[in-house]
Amino acid sequence: MELKIEKACMRDLQEIREIYANARTFMAENGNPGQWTGGYPTDEILINDIELGQLYVARPASGNRNIACVFAFFVGLDPSYFSIEDGAWLNDAEYGVIHRVAVAKWARGRGAALFCLEHCFEIYGNVRIDTHENNIPMQGLIEKCGFRRCGIVHMADDGTPRIAYQKCASLILASNSPRRRELMKKLQRPFFVDPARSEEELPGDVKTEDAALYLSGKKAEEVYERYKGKGATVIGSDTVVLLDGHIYGKPRDEEDAARMLRELSGRTHEVRTGVTIITDKGRESFSSVSKVSFYELTEQDIAYYVSTGEPMDKAGAYGIQDEGALLIKGIEGDYYTVMGLPIAELNRKLNGSGIFYRM
Repeated sequence: MELKIEKACMRDLQEIREIYANARTFMAENGNPGQWTGGYPTDEILINDIELGQLYVARPASGNRNIACVFAFFVGLDPSYFSIEDGAWLNDAEYGVIHRVAVAKWARGRGAALFCLEHCFEIYGNVRIDTHENNIPMQGLIEKCGFRRCGIVHMADDGTPRIAYQKCASLILASNSPRRRELMKKLQRPFFVDPARSEEELPGDVKTEDAALYLSGKKAEEVYERYKGKGATVIGSDTVVLLDGHIYGKPRDEEDAARMLRELSGRTHEVRTGVTIITDKGRESFSSVSKVSFYELTEQDIAYYVSTGEPMDKAGAYGIQDEGALLIKGIEGDYYTVMGLPIAELNRKLNGSGIFYRM
């Protein structure tokens, strides 16, 4: 059965209610009467999930469009997972959370729940889930999907114990940059983010043209130490803007951002992005260079752009992928290098000479 996953909407509510009611009956009849008692999940919970955009449904891609499976999924902190007993989580990085998986009666035994769990892992490659000790079918499903049992957690709302599981990808991005996250998705490979936490300073003996490569290496090294010997591939990346031999990093404040933009106005500068890949087998680094030319900017142009807040977290005080695109007269080189990750070259490093990754 080929399925398609969509966000649930209010018109799905009645069908979702029926699926959960049937799931409660199924669990009670199969040795698990203690889970989802009291009409859980309530309408309040379901409506809140829908409004937050974190309730999903899986339907057949064609023909019968009835809901086959419903589940909640989000990336963020779950209070129930703040502490764990009789074990430990696989890592402390940001994670996705799966809750409230239920399969429609007509779709049982047809792989709908497994499809949904695998879909969540493809969206974000570091996922946690829990289930009741008496929910033997769910435990089997979770383990079939490759999750590892990590310990016991207690639900934040009522303190009841649950068996906790986690599954994480081997590909890790050592950067919290939203732009790099989006570019990594182009690889079509599960990954997750575990950023370097220390602020690296550039030693005086490192040349400005080598700064991005050096800093990418320091980021990758720090994160790799958390996963050493576990088969991980860690990617560190750093981007610097260079003009007249000077590095233009992230602006300290709005005044500093305006200064940078004045100095870049009407001129051509270099953008260098360094990338370091570290695995248990070794490391590889490369850098990519693009030249960017700005239009002449008026004080009004600069004041407006600074007021958007966009320059404040970006090297050189601009982002080529957002309104900063309007500042740029021309570019020579890789556009994605300017965004912060030369994704095509990274793909070839990870994937050999092939263009498209195959599982």
